[in-house]
Amino acid sequence: MPSQLQDFAPPPSLQEPVNPAPRGLPPQLRDFAPAREATPRAAPQAEPESSGIPSANDKRPAGDKRSAAQIVDDSPALKNLGRQKDIKFDQLCKQTGIDPKLDLKDAKQNPDAVFRLAKVLEFIDSAKASTGGDRDSKVKNGKGDGNIEGITKSGDARHGTEAGMVKDFAEQGYSFLGEQKLPTTKDTHVKADGSNKDNFQWAAGEAGKHLWFLPAVSNVLTGIGNSEGGAKGVFEGAAKGYVNTLKGAAEGVLGAVTTGRVNPASLLLGGAAGALANTEAAPQPVKDIASML
Repeated sequence: MPSQLQDFAPPPSLQEPVNPAPRGLPPQLRDFAPAREATPRAAPQAEPESSGIPSANDKRPAGDKRSAAQIVDDSPALKNLGRQKDIKFDQLCKQTGIDPKLDLKDAKQNPDAVFRLAKVLEFIDSAKASTGGDRDSKVKNGKGDGNIEGITKSGDARHGTEAGMVKDFAEQGYSFLGEQKLPTTKDTHVKADGSNKDNFQWAAGEAGKHLWFLPAVSNVLTGIGNSEGGAKGVFEGAAKGYVNTLKGAAEGVLGAVTTGRVNPASLLLGGAAGALANTEAAPQPVKDIASML
């Protein structure tokens, strides 16, 4: 620059190049900008819900370090399982992966396989009745009584019982397990709760069915047929049947009184009709007509 113009030059501080304006948000707003993630996060996948039906892939839950022996001791249904012919124990082992050559409590036994068998038996032991109703005498709070019932003295498993379900599972595998209820059956030796009637119970129950027109006799015999068996069960069943008859008769008499038909004949008819309406073995149309009298 010529010397005569040097006095007009801007001071050195103004000669420095000016930086261009920064791109993006102003500094005072940068703290409010959302942070960028280095890698996008995958959307969480919901874990599938268990249906509660046993499967061939079942294993001990995470953190469950029990041995085979401990699992057996913790499962009454497995611990009490018999070895009758229709239980088909070797086939049960094959379905669940147990080594049948080893004792269930053997240290070399596969604990997960023992867990699978225990789960199957507990599923069957806590099944509902064939009608879908509760088996209050056998299942409490969704848990069975630990006794697989339905085996005859000869080792046969009756259809419609827990033992019958165990046999079906041994033969068919996990495909057999579906609804958690006993199969329907026409076997008159099987009670509604899935347990067996002995020959005395069966004979009493069948007699009660045929003598439905004699309410007191029929209810007592039916009560015996539906009892738990044994001397104590027989007496309790008979007493329950007799009480049901008295209850029905009393209701019939009370009905006659409330309708104003207070005379010996109407009271007798009302009592008889009430007892018949409360006779378990009576045909349903008969009970319906008796209830109307």
